Amino acid sequence: MKRTLMLLLTGLCLVTAPSFAAPDQPPKEASQQKKAKSQFTCEGKRYSKEMRSCAEARFYLEQCGVRRLDRDRDGIPCESIYGG
Repeated sequence: MKRTLMLLLTGLCLVTAPSFAAPDQPPKEASQQKKAKSQFTCEGKRYSKEMRSCAEARFYLEQCGVRRLDRDRDGIPCESIYGG
């Protein structure tokens, strides 16, 4: 009986105790990428010459699915224009 009561109290303390772990925060780099990605929208551009920057080309490749921007399929769009 005492053991059950102790286990119950211990469990209750663990559940109700404040957490001292650091709050979940995305890394700075990830939040900066989100900001960069939010500058662009999928507007129907299909060719490298229609992009203004490598970042925009990467957005179209990753978010809009324009695979023709990455001819050698290495994940880097428009290498001949922007140099990766």
